[in-house]
Amino acid sequence: MMYPPTENPPPTENGPASRLARLGRALCECAADVEAGSMEKAARCLSQATGLAAAARDGPLPRLAVPVADCLARRLIRPMVPAVADALIDPSDHLDRRCVRAARRSFFELSPFPKAAVAVGNRVILEAMENEKNVHVIDFAGPAAQPCQWVRLLRDFHSRPEGAPHLRLTIVHDDGEFLAKVSESLADEADELDVPFQVHCVAGQIETLDPNDLHGVLGLKSGEARAIVCTTQLHRLLAAADDAASSSLSATGHHSNQTGGIARLQQMASGSSCQPSIRGAACEDDGGDDDPYRSPATPLGFVSPPLTTPPFQMPAALAGFLSAARAASPKIVVLAEQEAGHNGASFRKRVAEALSYYAAAYDSLDAAAAAYRRPAAERAEVERAVLGEEVRGVLLREGARRRERHDRLHQWARRMEVAGFRGVPLSYAALRQGVDTLRRCGVGGCESREHGGCMLLCWRSWPLYSVSAWRPDRGSAYGVGSGYLSPSAPPDHCFDEELMC
Repeated sequence: MMYPPTENPPPTENGPASRLARLGRALCECAADVEAGSMEKAARCLSQATGLAAAARDGPLPRLAVPVADCLARRLIRPMVPAVADALIDPSDHLDRRCVRAARRSFFELSPFPKAAVAVGNRVILEAMENEKNVHVIDFAGPAAQPCQWVRLLRDFHSRPEGAPHLRLTIVHDDGEFLAKVSESLADEADELDVPFQVHCVAGQIETLDPNDLHGVLGLKSGEARAIVCTTQLHRLLAAADDAASSSLSATGHHSNQTGGIARLQQMASGSSCQPSIRGAACEDDGGDDDPYRSPATPLGFVSPPLTTPPFQMPAALAGFLSAARAASPKIVVLAEQEAGHNGASFRKRVAEALSYYAAAYDSLDAAAAAYRRPAAERAEVERAVLGEEVRGVLLREGARRRERHDRLHQWARRMEVAGFRGVPLSYAALRQGVDTLRRCGVGGCESREHGGCMLLCWRSWPLYSVSAWRPDRGSAYGVGSGYLSPSAPPDHCFDEELMC
């Protein structure tokens, strides 16, 4: 096992890094035992993990261990005492809507990554809509969306050298009260800027829309140039009643590296971070297939393999949505997603992947709260109502109820290409917009990387989000679900260029 340079030696047996390593290992072993049906062993591992988390008292990983352990306990009870499992109260069903709204707002204010993703997306839209007189932006907004992101877009259009277009904004969001307030504030801003503007709000989630009636739901009109934005929402359409269908796509790209994850947690505890690596975001070189970034160097230019490869699978909901989106003839589609492998059917691998990913997410939130001198209670509420709910969605739900199915950039590239889209490389100005946004946030450890024409937003070298741009490929020979696609031989390198703050 490789460790950081000599100034950060391997952790001692009883040091904090060692305790965190044992905590992560106990949680992973519990998940493996749950998956194998060894419930007595799972119960012992869970007891050990909760004891280690209590002894650690505070810190990103011990706090993350709380929702993870809760999910493991419920998974443990379910096959043993189904009646008790059914009688347990699901905390997700009793979250106060106002608290969730406040937590989402705090997450946007604290975390630099949603702001950077929005800044990049807005720049991409402005570039695609140059000289257009009638613009319709359709935003399938993620839970962290805030009015300021659309206010910024209004101001950017107002500042165009050729003048502002007639702008229509359609927002799809799950909070009707939030939409009402957004509509009012945007109308006021447009009046002040004297920008011709209409806003159309759709209360709902991407999975509840009828793709056969997308034209009517979104109020599409002839003669408008359209942009579609999907921010941490498209993965919700990967849900399937039978997990086998969704796992066939990810079987080749979701080998979770439990040992590498434990090493990562040790380094996080010791205050060090992984050095940037062209092989990925792990501090040790396994030399095997566990590298999550063994993918085509340029996902936007992926070449379809011979027809002898296994058929490409895509859930019907995602296929239907992408088909409807392509039929809307957008000039640009902006896709932002969590950069994680949470879509596989294996529960053990999902837990290992979630521990690594959310340990980095919790750590970044911890650093942001300290940098902004925000109260610990505010950070804790974000962890409970935003990130903690994501964790529950990843680990506790199954089948069609499991909507938090995050996947990696190269997998989304394959799906978009087989759906008839082609990649639009982010311009230097768009990439610089992301870099500058992270820098202005003033939280050390935030990084951005250009990867095959897309952008990865990272915490201390660990990718957390990806941003990519697409447009319909009129010359594509593939339709949704009709082609064959499988990974090509992986290259020796991954990142083409690194932009760090």
